[in-house]
Amino acid sequence: MSASPDFSPPRRVLIVDADVGMRESAAALLKLRGFEVAVAADGVEALTMFAREWFPVVITDSSVPAVDGIEFIARLRILSLAPVYIIMLTEIADVRFQEQGYCMGVDQYLMRQNALGEVVGRVQAGVTAIRRRQSSRTGRAHEPATVDLENGAHTARHLVGRLRAEIVQAGRSRKTLQLLSIGLDAADAAAFHQHQSTGPISDTLLSAAHDAMRPQLDWVVRLPAPANTCRLVVVMPESGPVEVNTMEQSIRNAFVHWGLSSSARGLRLSTGLAAFAGEDNEPAALELLGQAERGRRSNDTMSKASMPAQDAA
Repeated sequence: MSASPDFSPPRRVLIVDADVGMRESAAALLKLRGFEVAVAADGVEALTMFAREWFPVVITDSSVPAVDGIEFIARLRILSLAPVYIIMLTEIADVRFQEQGYCMGVDQYLMRQNALGEVVGRVQAGVTAIRRRQSSRTGRAHEPATVDLENGAHTARHLVGRLRAEIVQAGRSRKTLQLLSIGLDAADAAAFHQHQSTGPISDTLLSAAHDAMRPQLDWVVRLPAPANTCRLVVVMPESGPVEVNTMEQSIRNAFVHWGLSSSARGLRLSTGLAAFAGEDNEPAALELLGQAERGRRSNDTMSKASMPAQDAA
């Protein structure tokens, strides 16, 4: 089968904001980078414009006039017949406020005080995300469910929306939801790249997770990571210690020939766990994710401290 042609969305942006100064300044910056820009002062005007013409990227204030900001996003998603990347301007950094927006369809938040300095980069990232989303292998029906934040195909909207649904279901069913955070780290670039002869290490780690996942139940998130590192989180609904141990051991077995237990090889695989057992106080999606990552970092610190003794033995 021949490869699909590369999809390139039109470089059109719709800016929705009651602040005329913000609208005009952001529009001017984007036009200098070759974007076609339209502006609207309120939600009603913006929805009318969007219904008449597709804008792959929409920038909207969280308190857009005439239609509540979250309601505006919901209506925009209903109207859209093609992919749209939504950036919401806000002055609110609260994680639960942002989670509500992600669940309704926001792709990225941008703090208003930083907006003009970051708007061009965020819009360019939006165009890239739509292009990659159209061709991403993780979107194919036969692949295990994967939210890929590393390559830009997906955004926090996809992660938070799916994870929030799992938290709600765990609360209703009283069955334990577990998140297994997995990290692969190298001491330096040479140690990291010596194992990339068959492809990117993050692909190898992702494939190991795919092989161990329970069909139609587990799913995985590939996270952006610093240089010489890889990060995954496997989301495991209706799971217990046996399922988590099986998952972790299967992934470790996929790398056993790399000598990860030896500090001389300069590579470490670390894991951390977070769980929600259906208690009354449901955590925010990002809070549960952060708990798993903090556990992984803590375990990694202890692992590094014990490595010399292991090697000496």
